[in-house]
Amino acid sequence: MGVTSAPLKSPMGSPAVPYEPVQTMWEARPRKYKSVLFQVCSFILMMELAERLSYYGINQGLKNFMQKIGWSLVSASALKSTWTSICYLTPLFGAYLADERWGRFRTILTFGIWYCIGDFLVAIAAYPTVMTNSAVVNPIFIIGLFVGIGIGTGAIKSNVITLGADQFDPHDPSEVQQKETYFSYFYFCINIGAGFSYGYLSVLCVDGSAQIPAEYGYFATYMICAVVMLFAIAMLCVGYPRYVFMPPNDRSISMMCRLGWANAHQTRNGFILVSATFCFLAALVVNVISAFTVDKADVGNIMSYIAAVLVLAGIVGWVYAGQDQSFLDVSKSSMGGTFDDERVEGYKKLVRVLPYAAFTIIWNCAYDQTDANFQSITQQCDLRLDRSDPDSKQIPGAMLGVFDPIVIVICIPILDSIVYPLYTKRVGKSPSQFGKSAIGLIIAIIGIFWAGIFEVIRRNAGALEDANGDPILDGGSSEPMNDISWAAAIPNYVFIGLAECLINVTAYDLVYSSVPLSLKSMAQAVILRSRPTT
Repeated sequence: MGVTSAPLKSPMGSPAVPYEPVQTMWEARPRKYKSVLFQVCSFILMMELAERLSYYGINQGLKNFMQKIGWSLVSASALKSTWTSICYLTPLFGAYLADERWGRFRTILTFGIWYCIGDFLVAIAAYPTVMTNSAVVNPIFIIGLFVGIGIGTGAIKSNVITLGADQFDPHDPSEVQQKETYFSYFYFCINIGAGFSYGYLSVLCVDGSAQIPAEYGYFATYMICAVVMLFAIAMLCVGYPRYVFMPPNDRSISMMCRLGWANAHQTRNGFILVSATFCFLAALVVNVISAFTVDKADVGNIMSYIAAVLVLAGIVGWVYAGQDQSFLDVSKSSMGGTFDDERVEGYKKLVRVLPYAAFTIIWNCAYDQTDANFQSITQQCDLRLDRSDPDSKQIPGAMLGVFDPIVIVICIPILDSIVYPLYTKRVGKSPSQFGKSAIGLIIAIIGIFWAGIFEVIRRNAGALEDANGDPILDGGSSEPMNDISWAAAIPNYVFIGLAECLINVTAYDLVYSSVPLSLKSMAQAVILRSRPTT
């Protein structure tokens, strides 16, 4: 899909916002689709569903699998946290390639294949005869997990959502309305993938199935993740003739870095903005060091405290600098600066999003508990299906993670079709994006407060013992269980799921709608990058 005219160039050589050429891209489609959401974006949504199924399918059993191949519980937890950090840092790399070099589709396709190779390597590492050979399994597993999936998922993540949103013509009211629904469907697909992973794959990897022996459980789980990812890549290519392609822009991200650096030498707010960003980067490095020194209690704790201070400084800096973006005006060519006026206005819109990105860092501290402490808490509850039988079959502790996507899959359609329209009818205006986020944060606070109370109750419930007085262990982690039913842990996931519906979906829409075309992938990457700083 070509552009009918070249991008407009400013006197400084930077492309101005190409409104008319971009509009012709939608008009140049071979045919007009009545429902862009289903007839075009369904192929893109399938890619996101598969990627999240693969990610959560590996993530849900990762800690237990690493223990099976010889890692201690502490080391496994640390490596899992480090891997998560890499997954949510690499969106910046993916955004750079998409916005400046390759475009979104080529970036997604290239790193989708890269990701799929990582999936297959992890699956090979989980083959029973390979698992028993530590000299072989660890290199294959680490390369597949960190190099393959860690880089691949991040490079895909910041671009899939924007490629889908690019398909809607902003000058067509019906497509604008479809785009608003697209973000909900996008998050819906994320949670379909997560639901399958936590609901079925969490059982398969521990217990196997009627056709798959338990010792092949992890191999089968990870192989399913790889095959699903391969199928999604094929479907993404099938939809190729229907897509609108935004061409890479002229050094959008590189120029943003130059602008920030130059402004840091001219204004106080610019210095605060750059310093805050470096604080986040430093916190990530310190956090990785902390993960690998966790066995050395004093060193690990000190590093964790340093990382927390750096994150707090970064949050304060982003919030402060983002309140008033006028400090960037000194860089405008009309004010004696060296940057195109239109371009600076676009960067000001990105800076305006930073306080919201800082808010999501705080929110993600709660959100990340679903894969961290909530799973550990659940694995120490009574996971037996028959509590009167000491040898009763157990459900995997990771399986309770399925309640988070279940809540989301149920609540998103209710919010979009009932709650939001009812609010609009009663109040006379649509609920604001910041209002949704505020309500979501309140729910998250209540949820974390309840989780703390529940943990006190669990610890006081006493240990589960068999007739001989021996502790009854969780089958997945071999941790002793307490005398409290696993069902009592479900509200932990429900509260976070409700908060997600209001915060994460809103974040996707807010960020995409707030910044210029040339910075949309970068803006999504900034939001995603807030995950590892937690």
